[in-house]
Amino acid sequence: MNLKDLITRARTCRRFKGERRVSSEMLADLVDHARLSASARNRQVLRFATIADRDTCEALNNLVVMGGSLTPEQRAAATQHPGGFIVIAGPAHMDDFAVIDVGIAAQSINLAACEAGLACCMIGAVKRDRVAELIGLPGDLQIRLVLAIGEPDEIRRIVAPRPDGSLTYYRDERDEHCVPKRPLNECIIIKK
Repeated sequence: MNLKDLITRARTCRRFKGERRVSSEMLADLVDHARLSASARNRQVLRFATIADRDTCEALNNLVVMGGSLTPEQRAAATQHPGGFIVIAGPAHMDDFAVIDVGIAAQSINLAACEAGLACCMIGAVKRDRVAELIGLPGDLQIRLVLAIGEPDEIRRIVAPRPDGSLTYYRDERDEHCVPKRPLNECIIIKK
């Protein structure tokens, strides 16, 4: 599969096959993709926590919100929780360049997960203090992003924006997760 196909397939997933666990080894391999990715000024300030333990995953799942634009009944059922998590952490004071590293690392993990037949949800709606306590995060680090990882249990696809121009993701009449994307000609604003 070429890179554009991989990027197209690597849509955010919020429903997973909950009985399928993601091993510590697989999570470490996903982090290795982030480790090898670009880093602003090559400072490499990010650190990662991998969570494969079922009980810790369930506790962590209760401290995040996946799918804030979905109604509660459209969100994952208790049997559709992720099989593992990766927490991206960094120092309290990160400059703008270091913050960019969070996105680079998250996308590298997302693409590697997709290539491995898994799916990812990058989660910003996190009870950071409680998650830090749960996983034993060192005090000099702060949670920057949480990634849920697992085998997907939903169809996700790119669609055109809604007639009113809305780009908010939604579930259609077939319960498929639809992600509106602007057309390329709207994204390129200058051509010389």
